[in-house]
Parts: sequence; structure tokens; C-alpha cells
Amino acid sequence: MAEDRVIVVLAAAGSGKTGVLTLRAARRVAEGEALANRSLVCTFSRKAADELRHRLFRLGVRGVAAGTIHRLALRMLIDWRDQDALPAPRILGDRRRLIGPVASTHGLDRDALAFLDTEIGWAKARLIGPDHYELEARRSGRTPRVPAATVAELFAAYEAERRRRSLLDLDDLLLEAVAVMDEHEAFAAGQRWRYRHVYLDETQDVNPAQFRLVRSIVGADPDLFAVGDPRQSVYGWNGADPDLLDDLPRLFLGARVVTLEDNHRCSPAIVSAAGAALGLHEEIRSTRPEGPVPVVAAHPSDEEEAGWVARQAWRARRPHGRWSEIAVLARTNAQLAAVAEALRVLGIPSIRAGAELGPASDLGDGQDASGHEAEPDAEGVVLSTFHRAKGLQWPCVFVIGLRDGLVPLRSARSDAQLAEERRLLYVALTRAEDRLWCSWSAEDGRGRGGLPSRWLAPVEEVCAALERAQAPVSGAVASAQVARLRALLARDLAG
Repeated sequence: MAEDRVIVVLAAAGSGKTGVLTLRAARRVAEGEALANRSLVCTFSRKAADELRHRLFRLGVRGVAAGTIHRLALRMLIDWRDQDALPAPRILGDRRRLIGPVASTHGLDRDALAFLDTEIGWAKARLIGPDHYELEARRSGRTPRVPAATVAELFAAYEAERRRRSLLDLDDLLLEAVAVMDEHEAFAAGQRWRYRHVYLDETQDVNPAQFRLVRSIVGADPDLFAVGDPRQSVYGWNGADPDLLDDLPRLFLGARVVTLEDNHRCSPAIVSAAGAALGLHEEIRSTRPEGPVPVVAAHPSDEEEAGWVARQAWRARRPHGRWSEIAVLARTNAQLAAVAEALRVLGIPSIRAGAELGPASDLGDGQDASGHEAEPDAEGVVLSTFHRAKGLQWPCVFVIGLRDGLVPLRSARSDAQLAEERRLLYVALTRAEDRLWCSWSAEDGRGRGGLPSRWLAPVEEVCAALERAQAPVSGAVASAQVARLRALLARDLAG
């Protein structure tokens, strides 16, 4: 077990990132190197935080603070205000509630308002104010659904109205917490004492605003354990900066970098197919037994693809197995409607992956910092977007809609955007444990044609090679192989 004060773990998909983090935290507490009530685990969704808490509980660790980084920021602001008997911050959980009225004179439709919400969030995550939005959006190759000048204008108007109402949106929590730490050294020192041992999960998805708060907490004498996978960085569109993970050894001199490449989740064939999609040249090892070769299928239309998925799902369900062991993943929510209908026709239940998988999902509107109750464990084939599937896994997975224009999205134009779309496909493929189906259709529901995703051909080539390798050999070939092995054995015994 490494004793370094700053450790950066670069962990491949399925390598057990969460297990490594929780085992280190538990070991340090058990051996007296760290106190549980001075340990902090930061992650990016309620579901991930719940999983971390449950694992630590099973390891006998109590008292570790675990939650989203937004919850941490809110807790800090509440502590700061408590000192002066001030009320907790008023939280605007859904920015669109304020964006709508601010933008009402511009005649924007629902999609344009959603784009405006995304752009404001991206800018705040990147520490960019309204005055610099146009320039930075252009530099970053942001795809304009609304003119950049209009975004900047409405961003400024939103900020003015938010301040007038004394509200903080979720991104403001991070910025305000950093400001308090920067301006009040005694308070900052107290927070650094309280959160002496920091564990950062999914570090590849950290944005500059979040990382600024983490750096403020660890201070000049860091005790930091960061885990992430650069190959699974898929939130650049929302402000995340994958370079931050790569920069950690430079920012924290003396940091130790540990690499975990063994995949304990996916079968060897699935690991090979996913690696081909990402264009990996290095080998990621699977510790699992050999399994079925992934299936790649083409269909004339989206409707026929959905029907095929439903029929295959019916066959894939194990005797007495649960439908929820099967997942259908698509790049967009809209693609899942046809699958849901095809499943319904065959009498197969389906459920959608819930919003608790999103960032700051343990916070809501108002002053309540207690989070939400867990959703019931519903039964049905799980329908999810690639993004919502991140961090989850199923025995059987269908990755559908692998048509150019969807994978990658047509709006992805810059090299950085295309690279992120490719990583997102890798994330989707590595959700499968035992069986994987990949499919695309030549025509969408509106009669528009298309080509397969540019990243599907390498997957097909790998799967074809795996099929050939697993094909039964002829009797003559088998006899020759046995004779060769016997000769080798005889030679070794004679030597």
C-alpha cells in the first residue's frame, strides 16, 4: 500500500476504481493514519456517493463525509453563515426557471432555452463571466444554437436577476465557497483541518470551478487521493477539463502515479471490441473468462432495429433472471422511444435510468441539504443514454443507433468534441459484462438515410477476428496440433 501523501490513480474501465478508493480510506482509518471524521470523499452524483458510503460501511468505517462536491460547497457556506446566525443560501436548483423569464423577450423555443442553460453552466464551470463568453466560446468551438452575442447578453441579464433575488445556482455554490475560503483565512484553516484527508472520485470529470474548490481545501499541505480514467472523460461539453487529471502530478510535486489496466468487469471479447472503438493500441487486460463475441448488426430502419432489440432481449433473459440485467443504451433520449414501444409490444417491461445519476443530484431547490430518497428498485429492461449509463454495468447490453450523425453527433465538429464522442462510445461499450450487441440502421424515423458510425468498422473487424479464432478446427488440424504438443512434451521429458 503506497504511503505517499498525494496519489493519482489512472484506472481503466472496470478496474475497480471505487473499490481502490474505499479500501484505501478504510485501511488508513483502521491503521490510525487518518480519522474517519476528518476524511472527505467527493464524487459527482448521489448514486455514486451512496455507493461509496455503503462500501465504507461494509468495511466497518463510520463518519466519513461522502457526497457531491456541490453538497460539500453548500455545507461550507452553511457553516460560514452559521457563524453570524445567517440563514442558509437560497438555492436555485434548476436554472431554467429563471432563464425563461429573463429570455422571454427573445422568443426562444424550449431547445434554445436548454442550450442557453448549458452555455451558462459551461461558462461558470470554466470560470468565464458574461463579458468573456463570446471570445471563449469561439475559442472552444462551441456549436451555436443561439448566437454567442445573444448568449452573452442573456447570461448577464440572468446574473443580474439572480443576484437581485439573492439566489445561488449550483455552479455559484462552488464559486462562493472558494471566495469565502480565499477571503477568510481562519475559516479556511478550520475547513482544511476538518477535511484533512481528501479522496476524489471520477477525477477525469472535474471542471475548473470544482478543482479550484478542491485545491482550496487541500491547501499547501495536501493529503489527496484522486482516481480517474482519461478514456472516460465525457463531460467537456458541460465544462469538465480532462487535462486536469493529467496535470495533477505537475500541480502537486512529488505525487505518485499508479496505473490500473486490468478490467474485472467485461469479458475479454468486450474489452477488445471497446478498445477497437477507441482506437487503443495498448492492450487492456480482462481478468474475466472468455465469453460470447459481441454482435454487430445493421438494419434498414430505426423501427426494425427497435424490433430486433426487443426480440434479442427476450432471448437474452436468463431463466428466472431479471429484466433489469439487460440495458439498451443510445446516444440521445429520443432514440429510446421506439425501443420502449417495441418492448411493450412483446410484453417486456422497461424503465428509464433516473436523474439521480446527474451532477449535484443530492441537492434540490431551496435550503434543504438532506438530498432525495432513493428510488424504488423497479424491474424492467433499463433504457439509458450513454451519459446516464456511466458508472453502471449490466450482464447484457445493447448499444444502438450507431449511425453517423448520432455517434458522433452531427454537432460535434472540433477535434476535441469528436474525441469526446469517441470516448463516450467507449464508455457505453464497457457497461457490458458478459454479452454485447451493437447495432445501427440505414434510415431514421423521418426517412433520412445515413452511414454507420465511423468507429464501428474497427469493432466489426475485431469481432470477425474473434469469431474466426473461436471457430472449431478440422479433424486433421486438431490431430496435427495434438501431435505437435506430444512431441514438445516428449522433448521436455527427455531433456
